Amino acid sequence: MNGVILVYVIYITQKCLLISTTFNQCLHLDTKFGLSKGSVVCSNTCPYLMYPLRKLSITRLLQIIAQNRAELCCHKLIDCLLDTYKYYDNHDDDNGSDNSSVEIYRALTRHMSPPTNNISERPKSPVEFGDLEKRGSFVNMDELIHHEEENVLDLLTIALKIAPSMLGNDGVRKKKGEAKISSQARTKVLDYYQQILWGEVGNFLEHIILWWGAVPLSTRPPHSSQHLREWINQFLPTADIPTFIASALSCLSDALGVHVTSTSWDQHFRLALVGSKSTCNPDTGRLFCEMLHDLTLLSNQCEITTEWIIGAPLEELPLVEQIPVLHRLDHSVHTTRLWAITETKRLANLWNVESFFLITHCDIINCLSHLTDLRLTDHTLEIDKGGLGVHVEVCAKMRAKLVSEVKTNIEKLKEAPSHCVDCLANVCRTISLANLQMIFPPTRIWSLSKDDPPSASHYVEKFLEQILTPVLAATEDIQISNMILRIMCQSWLDHIYINKIKFSQYGALQLLTDFAYVSTWIINCAIISQDMRKAMLKNEVLRRCEGVGRLLLRSPGEHIKMNDKKKKQKDDPENSPKSDNTELMPAEMYVPNQEQWLELRATRRRVFITSLCCNDV
Repeated sequence: MNGVILVYVIYITQKCLLISTTFNQCLHLDTKFGLSKGSVVCSNTCPYLMYPLRKLSITRLLQIIAQNRAELCCHKLIDCLLDTYKYYDNHDDDNGSDNSSVEIYRALTRHMSPPTNNISERPKSPVEFGDLEKRGSFVNMDELIHHEEENVLDLLTIALKIAPSMLGNDGVRKKKGEAKISSQARTKVLDYYQQILWGEVGNFLEHIILWWGAVPLSTRPPHSSQHLREWINQFLPTADIPTFIASALSCLSDALGVHVTSTSWDQHFRLALVGSKSTCNPDTGRLFCEMLHDLTLLSNQCEITTEWIIGAPLEELPLVEQIPVLHRLDHSVHTTRLWAITETKRLANLWNVESFFLITHCDIINCLSHLTDLRLTDHTLEIDKGGLGVHVEVCAKMRAKLVSEVKTNIEKLKEAPSHCVDCLANVCRTISLANLQMIFPPTRIWSLSKDDPPSASHYVEKFLEQILTPVLAATEDIQISNMILRIMCQSWLDHIYINKIKFSQYGALQLLTDFAYVSTWIINCAIISQDMRKAMLKNEVLRRCEGVGRLLLRSPGEHIKMNDKKKKQKDDPENSPKSDNTELMPAEMYVPNQEQWLELRATRRRVFITSLCCNDV
């Protein structure tokens, strides 16, 4: 059966060469019959007939053969890669392998190409020739190359007998009356065919692996394509394979890179965007981090080549592949920052400080940590020097513009936590005033006179528990905790002053006791670390609150006395807000606009004071 097929193929090849020779001879008929040069007779509905006719040469036939055999050679090359991968994988088993090996294997198995039956049943073109079809897998690429060379030599042998004129005068040499193909022409034809064939294979590989297979790689997650791409990039520098096959595999690697860039970003960005629409979704920040991490890896891979790890010239870098990566990276960093600012603002208004600090202290920091790994070499000097091709120069300038935009957005992302904390501070003041409006005792309570010593009011602990406790539980940042304490106390003072509350002597003493309870609460709070406790007890706003209370206790015209320098603090030294245990300035001096606060003293009756004196006696 194989012999019959071989005879049939040789017969078809001979007929094709005879027809080609006849066609070439017919091109001279216009001269013979006196037709003007360039005259053609054709139908305007077929544009191809309007092209000037040219002779059919061996090179033209080789182009047709290469185009028809490219797809089949793709499948055979994939078989070679699978055999090569199995060899490397077996040697790597001694050192242990990871899940990426499974992805590479899946990418190179039969699922990446149509079933064998479909290939064998595919109709053959008349120019597919020779003992041409060896079914089964090639053991290595050398056999694949040798097999294709034999096909070309078979064609040259038949052409030498049937149509020697197609080989040209320099292609045929007569030795001892016998015509033979010159070694120079033979080598030239083989090189030409291999270049054309494997150039076509490089174009076909992407479509076969990604789209044409029974279970194409495009239907799998993007990391499958990425694993295959990484393995090819690791295989090429060490593989002893011809340049034209290496070029085909490089084309496949570049195509896989473009596919991974678009599909992985689409997947990550879609998930992150959907997650950002959910309420208090803790995974949204992780999704943004994964997206930036993936883009950083893809961009870094475009900064190196198989021969250059650092300092690669622009002509050798995959600029066309990197430009869409940088476009997406620029957009992703910008979107991450907008999401962080918008989400933290919403969380701050809900006073969901746990989720707020999860974004500012974790998600943004993790995103920035991935972006610090970004390698963006500055090629300004090389661009300014000139001498680049037009295409390379345009791509290099586009890359430089995108790099500048990416770096600008990264700097803005670094400033985002500070912007978010400022928003938290504004919301804290609003929430503090709103809480005080609801829980602060009525105005009349503060103007009463009582003989019993006051104790801390219940609203103080409620105020601290509602606002300060969530912050202390969510962050260990001393500056932020001190800021919240300062805003709360300042809002407390503002609430008193805005409402023009009048204080009797007992009311002022009650307020001073309430202010003092804040320090007691901080000392007894179990969730505060020792360093934070010391820092919060030193917050000047506590002294300002104490100063307001003491001002309200003063009699009209009473002067403020400075404390003795040698007077020691009676408090526990560890919990004392003063580092040197010596208070030189009284609390009243921490209060600005003292005269305004003195106006809030209720009118003190002399009778009240006298009665107290009499009772004491």
